[in-house]
Amino acid sequence: MALRANRRKGREPRPRRLGPVVLAVALWVAVLALSVLPVAARAAGSVYVANAGSGTVSQYAIGAGGLLSPLSPPTVAGGDDPRAIAVTSDGRSAYVTNLFGNTVSQYDVDPLSGGLSPKSPPSVPAGLRPGSIAVTADGKSAYVTNILDHTISQYDIDPANGRLSPKSPPIVATLPGSLPGPNSIAVAPDGKSAYVPHPLPDIIEQYDIDPLSGRLSPKSPAMIDARPDPLVLAVTPDGKSAYVTHEIGDIVSQYDIDPVSGRLSPKSPPTVAGARGGAITGVAVTPDGRSAYVPNPLVGTVSQYDIDPPSGRLSPKSPPTVASIRANAVAVTPDGTSAYVTNHSADPGAVSQFNIDPVTGVLSPKTPVTVGAGIAPAGIAVLPLPRLPATREECKRGGWRSFPQFNNQGQCVSVVPHGR
Repeated sequence: MALRANRRKGREPRPRRLGPVVLAVALWVAVLALSVLPVAARAAGSVYVANAGSGTVSQYAIGAGGLLSPLSPPTVAGGDDPRAIAVTSDGRSAYVTNLFGNTVSQYDVDPLSGGLSPKSPPSVPAGLRPGSIAVTADGKSAYVTNILDHTISQYDIDPANGRLSPKSPPIVATLPGSLPGPNSIAVAPDGKSAYVPHPLPDIIEQYDIDPLSGRLSPKSPAMIDARPDPLVLAVTPDGKSAYVTHEIGDIVSQYDIDPVSGRLSPKSPPTVAGARGGAITGVAVTPDGRSAYVPNPLVGTVSQYDIDPPSGRLSPKSPPTVASIRANAVAVTPDGTSAYVTNHSADPGAVSQFNIDPVTGVLSPKTPVTVGAGIAPAGIAVLPLPRLPATREECKRGGWRSFPQFNNQGQCVSVVPHGR
């Protein structure tokens, strides 16, 4: 009745004032909410996609069921024609090659959200037409193939801030030949070897990596025959096998890796069938080393293979392919439950998302089947965001060193939810 009377007189009831204790509790709840929500959203990691046609990098959170959702903002600026992406194992840095910019963009990764922000400087010079990039597992070195000048740029990664700086010498000359030059580069999990396919003249160069300096030097022999037109090479997590895709020939080559020298030698048989009519451009292996996936852009499929545990030989799964739009590159989550495929010529750009069967490794589309990306999405990388401290005590007395994403105790403490 009092409320109605006040309204009849044209007055609104005066709001009750909150006491200091109530205000403090409300503030604590608000801070706790802001602290907890990003942690919940970050649990499974992030996915990054280089959009060659729009000069951007799309960024996504991996949510429940492995479904991707755009971060805020959904894209960050890249260079001129961004193509390939590599991330460091500590989850602190990401690098993107810019094909027509002749640079490599470098980004910090937010430890809470997984969002990218440019380092200072935002990019470093590379050679002519940098195409691909690989980072060593210890996060100390990065290598970039330069297509037009037939070189490999080699960089040190600063352990404190993740910035790239040229090694001495800054470049390694690869085998001269017809264009295109070195298309891609892969580094062995033990960080001792690197491999560089050349579509022309149909070879794979193989390099030793100096354990102290990270500098590349040719193995003996420096190259092996890899006809026809080898494009992309991937190494299994156990470092025992390598698989190479080809632009023509509808095959995937398979190699043994010598455990001592790191040299490649063909398996028996040396090749398995790929998709007919496809310019095969990429390959990804699951973390358990049991499955491999190869995108086939011209026919809009992804080939899927079983990997024999003792021999590392490939054999087609059943079915041997699954549909995609214009598959260009594929990446697998570290837990082996999801795979994502960029569709380079899709308009608008799209990323296909698949479930990986835990028993058979067979791909099946998620719902929704795709998420949007920029124009002409090309390279893709998955980053598992590292564990965060639950309490301040975990950061103290040097405990922050257990969290590789932090440089000091203050950074570690800053992400702990208030009051813990």
